[in-house]
This record gives sequence, structure tokens and C-alpha cells, in this order.
Amino acid sequence: MQRRTRLLLLIVACVLAAFVGCGGGDDGGTASNAGSGGKGSGGNGTGAAGSGGGINLDGAVEDLKVEPATATLTVTAKGTPQAQSFKALAGQSQVSATWTISDTDIANIDATGTATNAGIIGGNVTVTASYGGKTATAQLAVNVLLSEDVDTGIDPANKAALGGAPGADPGPTPSKFLYPYDQTVMPKGILAPLLMISAGSVAPVDAKVKLSTPGFSWEGFYKVATPATPRFTPPQDIWNAALATAAGGKVAVEITKAASGQAYGPYAIGLTAAAGSLKGVVYYMTYEAPHTGLWAARPGNQGAATQVKQGCVVCHAVSANGKMLSTGAEVNQQSAESGVYQVDLTGTATQISQSPPNLGGDSRGLSFGSWTPDGKYVMRSQNDFWGGVNQLAWRVDVTGKKLDAATVVGLGAGVSAYLPAFSHDNKRLAFTQGHGEPSPPGSVIRSIQVMDVAIDDTAGPAGTLTFTNRQVVLDNGASGKVTKYSTFLPDSNLIVLQESQKFYAGHGGMLATADASGTYGAADGRLNLIDVATKAHLELTLANKGNVPSDEDHNYEPFALPIPAGGYYWVVFTSIREYGNVYQGGQVRKQLWVFAVSPGASGDPSHPPFYLPNQTESKNERGFWALDPCKPKGSSCDTGDECCEGFCIPQNASDPSAGKVCGDKSGCSQVGDKCTTSADCCAGAGATCLGGYCTPKIPG
Repeated sequence: MQRRTRLLLLIVACVLAAFVGCGGGDDGGTASNAGSGGKGSGGNGTGAAGSGGGINLDGAVEDLKVEPATATLTVTAKGTPQAQSFKALAGQSQVSATWTISDTDIANIDATGTATNAGIIGGNVTVTASYGGKTATAQLAVNVLLSEDVDTGIDPANKAALGGAPGADPGPTPSKFLYPYDQTVMPKGILAPLLMISAGSVAPVDAKVKLSTPGFSWEGFYKVATPATPRFTPPQDIWNAALATAAGGKVAVEITKAASGQAYGPYAIGLTAAAGSLKGVVYYMTYEAPHTGLWAARPGNQGAATQVKQGCVVCHAVSANGKMLSTGAEVNQQSAESGVYQVDLTGTATQISQSPPNLGGDSRGLSFGSWTPDGKYVMRSQNDFWGGVNQLAWRVDVTGKKLDAATVVGLGAGVSAYLPAFSHDNKRLAFTQGHGEPSPPGSVIRSIQVMDVAIDDTAGPAGTLTFTNRQVVLDNGASGKVTKYSTFLPDSNLIVLQESQKFYAGHGGMLATADASGTYGAADGRLNLIDVATKAHLELTLANKGNVPSDEDHNYEPFALPIPAGGYYWVVFTSIREYGNVYQGGQVRKQLWVFAVSPGASGDPSHPPFYLPNQTESKNERGFWALDPCKPKGSSCDTGDECCEGFCIPQNASDPSAGKVCGDKSGCSQVGDKCTTSADCCAGAGATCLGGYCTPKIPG
């Protein structure tokens, strides 16, 4: 009886297998659709006869695999895609699976299972086949190996030498790498930097630049235009690809020089590639003609800075959300353009009010003021050295067309708050202890103090700001160093500030770069860090230092990006320092620089800075970093930090090519989306919640 039963089952199975092997099923032949199949059947639409198991009698797939399990694409030329075919097997039968790939910036895959490199970004991706409710994966490595002549006219003998093993620099003064600094953290999306070395005793005629990271290597050969000051700019697409490939890892930069058929070097540094781009706008001031005025540079893109306002509209402040801007005035007259501006999505600033009334004789209006992060309230610097104070804060009315005087509790005559700065969570105010109090709790102009802030929009005629719990978090009374220009990092606990031993007594000692004689650029300045919770205080040595000792004493006016980016906090600051071989030999050149801060790091969390590449060629200062005004629901976006709701979601979940739009939260938070804790961030994104947004974790 058992034999008969087995025989009957065998006959039924054979009949079913024969039927399915003829291509039975409505979905057969559709590469991107999982059709029905049976044991021994051919692949969907392929007609290929199967052999062996993998699909059971009721059509369910028991196992699925992808062949080859690992593969490598080697890219040796731009614009020439390389291809690798994959196949999905259910048992020994090839089936028509749905194909996806983990990172379309590195590679794409079509409906037939053929993968090609997307461009010149290297790295490892996961290829996934889906069929019959099962998935299987394979690994694809894309290795990019490129070489090109960036310039023409390279001496053949020098190029041959550059392609071989270089010799040691004979000296007596060997070349050295000048810029970028070793171990700088570079964000994605910025303009390719000038790579600079010193000429040394043997000035180069030709040179080779090499950028390398696992999965990517590029060599570029250059004719040295100015042998006394060798400078090399990598092609922008190459620079972008190197940082994108490294994302979170290291990029090695090497320069080898050649002259008279002999190569010397290499001169090398290592960079860290942040896993994201910088956001927002740096608003800065220049007093140097013909650029005099207020300018806006966007570090995260490659466009040149644009002028916001002409003339001496100085001592500006911007709300963290980028919607409101205020300016001061010229010293001896109240400028008509001194006042408050509303900034739209195009970056256009429209004046809604001149400097507000009740200034008590202070002709500088809102100079050195501070906005709440949401742009609702603006607060004056309580700089009594410019005149009495009888109104400290104003609220932008609901129409956005004027300022109304707000009620302030806890400040007034009892507290003298110079250079105020709100925290990004809107719960704290930091300031320099100013003149004017009979018995201040900290040393005048040499201490940083913090107060809690509670804001009630419904109290009083135009809202009420209540300040309590005053605490001294740093007192430099013993050292005599002046403290100024506090800025909160996105965690609303850490503060970066400028400290100076030499300072100009006028204007309350708050001028950034003036020494006792009033000479601009002569004051010392170092960046420091305060932990409000622990009151720990340390110098940001890595951010301060440069190529020569004097560089570390000329760093001023820090201001933090309101949100994390690429796993780091970021700070822009004014510096009078050497910039490679462009500005050398003690030239007084105020420029804007940017450095990264590693959240949670022990000791000095800063990294060496980089020059903000798209600022104007002028003496620039007082970079004020804000986000772009947020986008409403339905607007196109890349990440949630661009959106008013804080979330950037797929426009069509079934069609990734449709792009993303600003919308309501849907599921876990992706990188760049709002979060409250790290548990809100999608597990697969490898992110953590910093400063209210999901950001990549820093490797290691």
C-alpha cells in the first residue's frame, strides 16, 4: 500500500513538473516579477529546464541563492560602464527575480540582473534578488582606478619619473605639505581645495597628485604653473568621488614633484571624509572695497558667495532657522538699512523694520544681538558702554511686518549680558558678564554665564522671556583672559568661545581682533570649549593650530552650524593665519575657516580646520551660520532638515525614482530627519540622534 502511495505521488509530481517546465504561470517571462514555478521548472520567461530542488510541490520556494556570490567591477575610465551579470537560482533552476542594489550612487542593476557602475564612486554594495517570498544576496565591489593628465605640456622624462619610485628630497630645505592640514575632516559637497606644498630647494616643474581610499585611486599629472608656490586643484568630479567613496573613512593625499627627470617625495597627509554635506548659509561681513557689505556663502554647495546687502550694515545676527536677520549701523549715524529683515526661500532679505525704538541713546541698534532659534524674538546685546538700556527684546508680530516690544523678566538692571547667544533647544542663554553691575557673580568681561530661559508667547502684549538660574560656567579672573563670542553646539550643552589676553578696552573689550592700541588684527585669540553641565573648560588646540606658531593665536568669532552633519558638529570662525602658500609671511588677512567637532570625544574634540572655499577674496569676518528657511509640505527635498516638519519622505514608496518630498513622519527617522532619541533613527541607517536630528555615527 505504501509503495502504491509513493508511486502515485511520484506520478503527480512528474506531471506537475512537466506542466510548469513548459512555462506555465501568468508571470513567466517577466524579469522584474516573481512568477509561479515548480520543481524542476525553467526560469520565468527563460525556458531553461531546471534540475534539482529549490521549489516544492505547492510552488513555494524553499531556497534561493545568487550567483556569483561575490564579484568585482574594475573601472579604469570615466564614462565607460563596466558590467557584471548575476542570476538567481531556486535550487539549480534559474528564476526571474526582482533585483535591487543597496547604493545606487555606486552601482545600478537592471531587470535582467546586470549590474553596472553608476559613475566613478567606488565601494561595496549588496545585490538582492527577491523571488517567491524569498530573498538572497551577493556582494559587488566597485574598484575605481583612474589616471589622467590634468594639464598638457608635461615633460615626458618627468612623467616617467613620476610613474616610478621617487627619491628623497635632497634639501637642504625639503618641500612640505602646507594645505590642507593633516587629519582635517572634510565634508562632502564642498569645492575641491587647493592642494599646496612648499617649493623646497628643488622647485617642481611637473607633479603628480594621488587621492586614494579603499575602492578608489586616482592619479593626476600636472604642469606646475608657479614653481615657487606649487598649487594643485583636483577635478571636482574626482574630489567628489574620493570623499563619497571614503564616506566616514580616510582619504590619503600624496603629492610627488619632479624636475630634470627626477621625482621627489611623496609629501602626504591623511584626511577624514565626513559621511554627509554641510547645510545652511554662513552670513559674513567684509569692510574691504569693492566687496563692502554683508555676504552669504553656502558651504554645502559649490556656488560663489552672494551679496545680501551693500555698505556698512554690520554686527549682524541671524536666527538658526534662517528666517530672520538683523544688522547694526555705522558708528556715527543710524543707517536706514540698520534693522530687521525677513529672509525667504530664495535667500532674498526684505527689511520689515528699522532698528527698534527705546534704545536709550544706543546708536548701534541691534548690533551683536541674538535671535531665538525659531526667529520669533530678537534680543539686544546689553552693551551699556554704548548707552543706557530700557528695552531688551522684541517679537516679530504674526504678520511678519513689524517688531513689538516683548516683556523680559530676570535681566534688566540686575544683569549685564554682552554678546548673548541662545541655545538651539531655546532653553538657555549664554553671555559675557558685562560692565554695569555693582556686584556681579563673575569677573567683568572675563566670565561666561548661562541662564535658563522660559518663553511664553501668550504672556504680556508681545510675549514674555523669563530668565532664571544664573550660573558662572567659566571665570578667567585669575588668568585675565577676556571671554567673548559664545556659541552653543547643537547639543545645547557645549559652548565654543573666543578667549584673548590682549584686547581693546573700548566697546567693552568686545571687539574681536583689536589689541590695546586699537589695531585690528593685533589681538591674540584662541578658541576654547565649555561643558555647561560639568563646567569643564579646555582649549581647542587642533582647531587653533596651523603651519606656523602665530597661527594658533589668531582665531576669533566662532559660530556653530545649528544641526549636526555627517556625524560631526561644525563651527565657522574668523582667522588671521597662513593659507598654504597663498597668504604667507605675516600678511594680515581675515578669512573664514571651518572645523569639525567629534561629539562625545574625550579630550580635545576638535579637528584641524579648512578654508571656506567659496568666500570672497577679501578680508572677511563674523561668520554667522544659519539654516536655509525650511520648505513646506510637498516641496522636493534630500533630507528632513530642509523641511519645516523635519521629515523628507519618498514621494512614491513603490517608485524610488520619483524622489522625495517634505511631509509628515512615516516610520523611523532617516539620516537628516528629526529625532528625540537614537531609538527614533532607522536601525539600518547606522545613525544616532544628535542635536535633534539623526546623523551617521563616526566609525571607531
